[in-house]
Amino acid sequence: MRKLFLFLLLLLFLVSDSSISQIKQRSSSINVYTGIGYKFVYLTDPNASDAYPFFQLSNGDFLKEINGFFGVTLNEQYGIEFSPSYLFTNKNGSEGFYYGTGANRYFYVPVQTRLSAVPVNLRFKFYPFAKDYSSSFSKMYLGIGGGMMYISEEIQSERYTDDTQFNPQGIRTAEDSFWTHDFEFLLGIGSFSKLGFGFELSYRLVPLDDAIESNPLITYIASNFNSINLAANIVFSF
Repeated sequence: MRKLFLFLLLLLFLVSDSSISQIKQRSSSINVYTGIGYKFVYLTDPNASDAYPFFQLSNGDFLKEINGFFGVTLNEQYGIEFSPSYLFTNKNGSEGFYYGTGANRYFYVPVQTRLSAVPVNLRFKFYPFAKDYSSSFSKMYLGIGGGMMYISEEIQSERYTDDTQFNPQGIRTAEDSFWTHDFEFLLGIGSFSKLGFGFELSYRLVPLDDAIESNPLITYIASNFNSINLAANIVFSF
């Protein structure tokens, strides 16, 4: 009886130790992280990039975006991430643009602009080399994402009959704000430490619907607000 009791006690200890090891193994395969990033944004539509260039030599200003994120990696290879961000600029390119039809077609030269956008996306990441711990690319990932984007634009323009700018027609102020969809494709890499850094290259698709109202805005004349983005991130892993 005593031997049986000792045998059961030993068996219970082995089972408990095995269960604890499995729990630790499972918990170690889940990693929670958060962070913040700074993005350089290049709009690919010609009308959009002319009005809001990637870099403006006249004032040394970038079209910029601040990005926050919170995510979880599962089994080291798969990740899901919530990623809101804020894109903004109050600078504009020096080139004007035509807007309108027929007798109502004028040439507009922006004097003051304000553009902001808030993408709110859910992203899915795949780390193809995560199990190769000796590889420098074990923290490299591919990903896709999508969600909604809120865009707000305001432009105060000097209006002329044509691009010679000899016949002024006064000043026109136009503004609009709306929601649209956005999708993105990601390629990035991060560091290994608890407090680390990372870099990400992404391409974002932002369709623009045909405007019903008549406003001389870049979001009305551009076919899309697609962009190529380069981000530098600071990442904290729990």
